[in-house]
Order: sequence, then structure tokens, then C-alpha cells
Amino acid sequence: MKNNSKYTKNKEKWSDIYFFYKIKLYQLNKRIISIISKIIHKVSEINISSILKIIRKISKINISIIPKELHQVAKTIKLLIFKNKKGSKGLTLKIVAKLTIIDKYILKDFLLTLCSVVLVLILVIVGRLFVKLLELVIDGRFEIEMVFSLLFLSTSKSIILLLPFALMISLIISLSKFYRDSEIYALKASGNYKKIFTKLFYIISIPSFLIIFFLNVFASPHLIEEIQRTKIEAAATSEIGLNNPGKFIQMKNKNWIIFVERVENDISKKIFIKSSENNKISIETAQEGEEFLDEGIRRLVLKNGQRYTGTPGTGNFQVMKYNIHEVKLVNTSPDFSKNYRMKSIFDLAVDSNRALSNAEIQWRLFAPISVIILILFAFIFGDVAPRQNKYSNLFLAIIVYFAYSNLVIFSVNLIQQDSLLFSFVGTWWVHIFAAIICYSLYFFKKFNIKNYSDLKVFLENK
Repeated sequence: MKNNSKYTKNKEKWSDIYFFYKIKLYQLNKRIISIISKIIHKVSEINISSILKIIRKISKINISIIPKELHQVAKTIKLLIFKNKKGSKGLTLKIVAKLTIIDKYILKDFLLTLCSVVLVLILVIVGRLFVKLLELVIDGRFEIEMVFSLLFLSTSKSIILLLPFALMISLIISLSKFYRDSEIYALKASGNYKKIFTKLFYIISIPSFLIIFFLNVFASPHLIEEIQRTKIEAAATSEIGLNNPGKFIQMKNKNWIIFVERVENDISKKIFIKSSENNKISIETAQEGEEFLDEGIRRLVLKNGQRYTGTPGTGNFQVMKYNIHEVKLVNTSPDFSKNYRMKSIFDLAVDSNRALSNAEIQWRLFAPISVIILILFAFIFGDVAPRQNKYSNLFLAIIVYFAYSNLVIFSVNLIQQDSLLFSFVGTWWVHIFAAIICYSLYFFKKFNIKNYSDLKVFLENK
């Protein structure tokens, strides 16, 4: 019993020593972490060599009893700072800029709303284009296989132009929900209101500007060229109606109406064609006819027929009989260089026709520039009263967008006509005017100026 008692006393003694040093080392660890944290908050960058010196000094302390403490210090350093390259000096350390919970909350709601708005726009565009393309298929101008290709290309082109509008509407809905639920007052009370909204503006506007700039300036011309090429190829490869007996087929691009009585052995019999050009009407009949493709050109060959051409009401008609009459319909290899919408931005910069090239350049710059201004409008229109409907300012936002875009279109048209004034000022006056309107709305909302008398009182107090 005596020995056991002595052993117990020694065990308690060493346990006290162990816990004493453990507490001291824990305090030392906290002190080191506190010093490092203060250094990091004072300077934005710390050379990694200085951190290594601190670690070497710490390693000289005899902490072999609990080696996990040093590991915890190193782990804490890694969590507080990260490595970054800086020229030839090697690696440096910077503070990690993380999104706060409020940033993630607003951005998540904004991205979900943006996806919904873009989806609605796609459905509207696809529905309108699909009906239009089906009408062309019924008229015999396109094959049904070409519809989906044209639908995809045309929808992509339209969405690129409407992305700034979609961003503005999505941000208004997200922010108005934030205001309507009175969450904004808690944010203002915290003192981080301006900081969070400034960060939110940069997070949304900078990537949006870069993406839309690339799409509208570089990708959009290729889409337009592909759309035009596909339309012409579709019109050229589609049959004009000789193999559809008993139906009147209308070709709008040639103002033709074709009727075939019957088809025998892939040869159309008893053909009737009515066309109009320059206030003259031509009626053509043929015993038989064929259509075929030759080197990308669709041709129509009529045999044993006659043609009547003249002006209605005058009685002056010309009659022509023929054995073989060949008509060229559509060329699938047009000269795309004449269309300025299909040229690259580099070709436009050196083009000799400055009026058309400048107009096209400024039209392509409209979408990326407008996205910055429209996002600023969204921050203003997103400010709604707690009991106000979150969609109440959407009507004003739509009016602003259509007024903005129509003024740019008006300026671009006058630049194309080589107007002296608009060739000089371009479309920049529209962007400046929109920015002034945006700042005026912000100014009136900030100082609660609702009418002329409020403005007069404000100016008198100043």
C-alpha cells in the first residue's frame, strides 16, 4: 500500500507538470497566432522568407512534448494567407479575398433569376422564329431539315444582343426582393452596405462586359455569316414545287406562283408559272420541266412552252414560244464580303467605306458598353419600398432599355448615311446621355427629391 501511495503521488506530480506545460504551450501558440494575424492585417503582402524566419525561431523552442502545436501554427498561417507570384522576386503572400455569406446569398439569387429570364427569352425567340421558319417550309423555300440549324443559329445571335437586358432585369428582381423583405435595413445597420454593393457591382459587371464584348465583337459576325449561308443553301437545295402536283407553290424571292398538273417518271407535266417584275406580269406554260443542282446553283429547265409578258390593262403583251428555256434560281456561293455585318473587327478598322464600317463597329460596341450602364440602372430600379411589388419597376426598366437601344439604332442608321454630325459624335452621345440619366435618378433617390419644390429646397440649403 505504501509503494502504491508513493507511485500515485509521483503520477499526480508528473501529471501536474504535464498539464502546466501544456497550458503554457497553448498560450504560446495563441500568442504566436495573434502576432502573425496582426502582421497580416497591417500589410497586404508579406515575403515568404520572413515567415520562414518566424517558423525557424519557433522551432528552436523545446516543444517536443507536444509537436502538434507547431503543426497547428503552420496550418493557421496557411489558412490566413496564400502564395502569389510577383515578378523575379519569387513568391509572396496575400490576404485571401473571400465572398461573404451575404455576397453568396445575393449572387445565388441573381444567377437563378438570370437563368430563368434567359430561358424565358429563349422560349419567346424560339417560338417566334419557329413559326416564321415553318411558313417558309410550307412555301417551299426551305427543307424541314434546315429549320433546326437556322433556329439554333438565329437564337444564339438574338440572345447575345439581349444579354444586357437579361442581366438588368435579373438584377432588378433579385435586389427588389432584398429590399422588399427588409433585409437591406439589416445590411445598412451593419455598416457594410456600400462595400457589399460595390463588390457586387464589380463581380457582375466586369465578367459580363468581357463575355459580351467577346461574343458581340468576335463571335456574332461568324454567326450572321453562317445564318446567311445556311439560308441560301437551304433555298437552293429545296425543291421549288415541280414534284408537288396539284398545288399552287409560291416563291417569294422570285414572286413566282407555280402549278404542276402531274408527274410522270420524275418529269413534271403541264407546268404553269406566273411571275411579276417591274409592274409587268409574265405567264408561262410548258409541256414538261425539270429542276436540278449544278455546281451549287439550282436551275429550272422548261421544254416546249410559251411565255406571255405585258402590263395589265394595256393589252400590250409579248408572246414567246420556245423549245427549251433554262432559268437560274439561286446561287449557294454568294459574295459575303459585301455584307459589313459579317466582317471581322480588324477588317472593319481598315475598310475604305468609313461610314458603313464605323456604323458596324459602334453597333457591336453597344452591347458591352450598355451592360455597365444597365447594371447601374438595375441598382436604382431595384430599390423598392418594403410593401411595394418587386416587379413594379420592371416597366420603367423596359422603357429605359428600349429607349436606349432605339436611340443607338437611330444613330447607327445616320452614321451609315454619312451624316456629318453623327459621323463625328457617333453613338457615344447616347451612352453619355444614359449615364447622366442614371446618375440623376441616383441623385434624386439619395436626397429624396421627388418634385421641383424639393429640388429648389435642396439647392437653397446648399
